[in-house]
Amino acid sequence: MTSFFHTYDLRGKHPSEIGVEEAEKIGKAYGSFTDAEEVLIGRDGRKHSEKITEAFVKGIRSTGTDVVSVGMVPSPVVYFAQCDRGIKSAAVVTASHNPPEYTGFKFCKKNAKAMSRSGGMKQIQALYKSESFETGEGDYREIDVKQDYINAVSEKIGVEGLDVAVNFGNAVTSVLGREMLEEIGCNVNSVNKEIDGDFPNHLPDPTQEEAREALKEEMEDEDLGIIFDGDGDRAGFIVPDRGHIEGDELIALYSEESLRKREGKILHDLRASKLVPEIVEENGGEPIVTRVGHTFFSEEIHEDESIVFAGELSGHFYFPTYGFPWDDGLFAAALMCKIASEADLKQKLEDYPDYPVSPELRIDCPEGAKQPVIEQMKLEYSDHDLSTVDGVKVGFEKGWALIRPSSTEEKMSVRVEADTEEDVERLLEEVENNVREFIEEAG
Repeated sequence: MTSFFHTYDLRGKHPSEIGVEEAEKIGKAYGSFTDAEEVLIGRDGRKHSEKITEAFVKGIRSTGTDVVSVGMVPSPVVYFAQCDRGIKSAAVVTASHNPPEYTGFKFCKKNAKAMSRSGGMKQIQALYKSESFETGEGDYREIDVKQDYINAVSEKIGVEGLDVAVNFGNAVTSVLGREMLEEIGCNVNSVNKEIDGDFPNHLPDPTQEEAREALKEEMEDEDLGIIFDGDGDRAGFIVPDRGHIEGDELIALYSEESLRKREGKILHDLRASKLVPEIVEENGGEPIVTRVGHTFFSEEIHEDESIVFAGELSGHFYFPTYGFPWDDGLFAAALMCKIASEADLKQKLEDYPDYPVSPELRIDCPEGAKQPVIEQMKLEYSDHDLSTVDGVKVGFEKGWALIRPSSTEEKMSVRVEADTEEDVERLLEEVENNVREFIEEAG
């Protein structure tokens, strides 16, 4: 069974889909695929991650490939260490923000370039199925890179006495998140800091209301609230007396900050509101649209040196102009602290144009129903302007709706932007009803 191979990572339930046997076999496939002499490995804080990592490492070493372990650290720290140490290949054992019963893997090529399906994942899956593995005896060593990462961030970012509250979500970012923020000059109020792979308070996902409310309840007089996801490659933020900062607004803020440092292109996903290209152009940048997914972003960043910042609505932010060209929630938090320390963040956000746009609606959808739903939506709106770069984006007289399948969960996502709030509600209701009807038919 290889159903846990997805568009840009491996993810499945433990142990029914991915147990130690599967993890070792994945390691054999990965070790046989890579042409690197050694592979850098890190893992998240889930309760089964250690034994899954041990089996994965065993598989890699059995192919004659050496392993360098950085232990339990956030994903962006693995990416940093890979580049800092000049290691050609890296992998992270993580299921990010998924429920506790999940495990998974993310693979990186040279310079922390995320591996897409066409960039290697498909070949690894083929090796997994054929069991055509290399054989040998790889070495193993451990290194500690946490302070190196903290130093790298603090060399770029410094603030003076900013008070922040941080919801770590009982996940892996707490191994160095507090220390990093203190190093750049913050006073930190930690929430859900103890690593607990059962995620007893809520799932570590900055887009979820539970995570936001848990932080709001603990905030006192802090200047900024920060929420990390399960492996630290995403971040979300709360501004006192205003609430959470929307994804479009975050992309706009980071774009302004990055363009002040260097002129160039800003990469954003096709779900973004027209606020994003408007702010980018006002600040002398060139907005570039791409499909959703961190591997697609990573590939474009590595192919185009003129990209100074890239952002997804889900909270994946990339900072090539600062030397962090991977999705890094920790660096995103540090840079947002800098922005908050230098400007009235609440006022800055209120000065942005207010374009009516819906939150991203996530609708349960079996994996096998996803493509039939997309095809049905194309037929339903065949007399409209359609874009099929990622799912289907439908142009209406007073706005647009994007319907796309999730690559990591059994869900369809829907987002709408329109001229008025009433138009948003009307279009969202229409499109949601159609999606649910087509899911039922496909199911």
